[in-house]
Amino acid sequence: MDINYILSREQISLHNSLNSPSMEARIAHTAFAKAYGKLLKGSPFPHREPIQLDFRRAPGNDDS
Repeated sequence: MDINYILSREQISLHNSLNSPSMEARIAHTAFAKAYGKLLKGSPFPHREPIQLDFRRAPGNDDS
């Protein structure tokens, strides 16, 4: 597979995970993103872990 295809699929899976209407779909898309990430780790491309988001709080909303 082409490295650009794998990078694209990982990004699409991350996007779909964040915008999924159900928890089941979110879990599935996250699993796809992780699988593509594993493929990228096995390649010579310098890959980093995706940013972990907290779905319980809105970004920039600090209640402390």
